[in-house]
Amino acid sequence: MAALIKIDHSFTTRAARADILRFCARCGEPAETPPAEDSPLNQARVCDACGMGVLLSCTREALPGARAAFVVATAELKVNAVSVGAEAIFGLEQTVIGHSLLDLVTSPMGNAHFGKIVTGAAVRSRDPVVMPVKAHSGGMLAARISTCGPPRAALITVEPSGFGRGR
Repeated sequence: MAALIKIDHSFTTRAARADILRFCARCGEPAETPPAEDSPLNQARVCDACGMGVLLSCTREALPGARAAFVVATAELKVNAVSVGAEAIFGLEQTVIGHSLLDLVTSPMGNAHFGKIVTGAAVRSRDPVVMPVKAHSGGMLAARISTCGPPRAALITVEPSGFGRGR
């Protein structure tokens, strides 16, 4: 019988582990790198720095960094985590979690295209993609969309952008 789905192991293979780093989904503080053992039981799950966030993994290139503004979203575009740095842009964690990502931002490149990029990052390991977004609270942002997990999700790191401003 043929497999109905293809499992992408590239995010968790040993060869890729050297480039995988952990970070806190709340404060963004980088944590230790994942251990060489395959067992996730050997890994801490809660951030030592703030004691509030779950530790996720991402590639070195996608690592948001301490105090970064980012959200974590599912393939269904539901917000699962909001960093402390993102609360000033998107609202308090308790008011944002569980809502659609499109309730927080839109993209001048099209919401369907933005949603497709986010869904793709949440479903399989992808290189980061940068695109402009506009926060509903106002202001253009540059969004870096990449893969994080476990469980696999999309990491959307945002920062102010001069996109659309005259000189």
